[in-house]
Amino acid sequence: MPHRHLYAAVDLGSNSFHMLVARRENGELRVIDRIREMVRIAGGLDADGRLDEATRSRALECLARFGQRLAEIPGHQVRAVGTQTFRRLKHPQHFLVVAETALGCPIDIISGREEARVVWLGVSEGTAFIDSPRMIIDIGGGSTEIAAGNTPEPEFTESIQFGCVGVTRKAFGRGGITARRWQRAADEIETELQAIAPQLARTGWQHAIGSSGTIRAVQSIVAARQQSLPGPIQAAQVDELSKSIIGFGHLERVELPGLSSSRQPVIAGGLLVLQACMRTFGITQLEVSPFALREGLLHDLVGRLEQRDPREKTVRGMAERFQVDRSQAERVRDFALCAFEHLAEPFELRRIHRDLLDWSCQLHEIGLGIAHSHYQLHSAYIVEHSDMAGFTRQEQQLMAFLLRHQRRKLPDDALGELPARLHDSAQTLLAILRLAVALARSRTDADLPDFALSRMDDRTLLLSLPEGWFQSHPLSARSLELERSQLRRLGMRLKFEILANPHPVAS
Repeated sequence: MPHRHLYAAVDLGSNSFHMLVARRENGELRVIDRIREMVRIAGGLDADGRLDEATRSRALECLARFGQRLAEIPGHQVRAVGTQTFRRLKHPQHFLVVAETALGCPIDIISGREEARVVWLGVSEGTAFIDSPRMIIDIGGGSTEIAAGNTPEPEFTESIQFGCVGVTRKAFGRGGITARRWQRAADEIETELQAIAPQLARTGWQHAIGSSGTIRAVQSIVAARQQSLPGPIQAAQVDELSKSIIGFGHLERVELPGLSSSRQPVIAGGLLVLQACMRTFGITQLEVSPFALREGLLHDLVGRLEQRDPREKTVRGMAERFQVDRSQAERVRDFALCAFEHLAEPFELRRIHRDLLDWSCQLHEIGLGIAHSHYQLHSAYIVEHSDMAGFTRQEQQLMAFLLRHQRRKLPDDALGELPARLHDSAQTLLAILRLAVALARSRTDADLPDFALSRMDDRTLLLSLPEGWFQSHPLSARSLELERSQLRRLGMRLKFEILANPHPVAS
């Protein structure tokens, strides 16, 4: 029986996989279980984005173990995300199909900046906000995320493609560590960091906080060497530790008090990134947080369920930036959401499908800010390739699909753009959006009819309209006839009938 008070977050990092299970008590989340496995998936990825068989098997075995723990938690109270290595997979869907089966829930791939935002949420939940702004650095296996500000949502987010696994492989591929190799790698990382330093400085950050495995490992090493309790990391301590690691001459010979055997193979690359960050940004002291991405995922998940969703703000901001015609967007949205309510139960659509349709309606004309000709293609491109706070790559991909095919001719293989698990919902949502756009074409409220939309069978929709409406609205009637022919390409049939007992359209 599902435990309705339990929530879970799964962080599929480039170095290790983490799972956090929490119970909701008196409005607060109390962690009751943590599982961490060192999968080091980034180490099994080649330059072409292909995952070797040994690493693939190790990852799937870990996910199956996680899946057993998740089995009794309601699906809508679980969130799993993949980060940098998942972003680099050449054919992510090939791996995700089996990975999601093993885990028992969908895996969202998030962008680097979205990862930075969620890390900010996690660290902030465990840190009292003070009057001065802060910066957070999270060094992962495949990338490093940086966020800064002094509010619940960060003012600055960025991700650089340097992490402990990737840097170790690139800088010390055969294991040898020399001062020259160390400096060459440091120069490359610092060049990347210098490009974002001015924007980061404009946040006025005054306190630096580090999170995740590399930084906590460095803290443990420093404490063990000094025989003291773990505390803030000083820049001088990082420089001293770097000299010690170079002095070992080889990765396999690195032995330091406080360093675990699982962290030992990648500590050199992680320390390189940390040293570069502290030098480039002028950090003299780094506080260390026990919280990171997984805690942020939990709090973001609960926020979404309680209607505190950052995606709403993102959509509003994009609509304003591209000067969307709000009246037209509302016309399309009103019809689409009313149609959704008619079809949600028979097509087993969920709240997230409604939200994605809603946001797609609000943004369906943002491409007009580029050009009227083929504006649907411009709209899709903007949504698919923008950094949209709160959204996963799959969510942006589905919205882009809806916007790209909201009008004009449908290709026969349109659904092939999406993962197979999204095909059924995408088919229905696209049919709704196309009907809404077609009926709102005249851009006047007077032309939007009372209607009913129902499911006749798996592939047939029945649209009921007032008697005489087709005759009095010839342009809209023509548009609907065209939609009927286009929806056949999507594998759907559209039929019409006279509406009995008309009533006002819900909004």
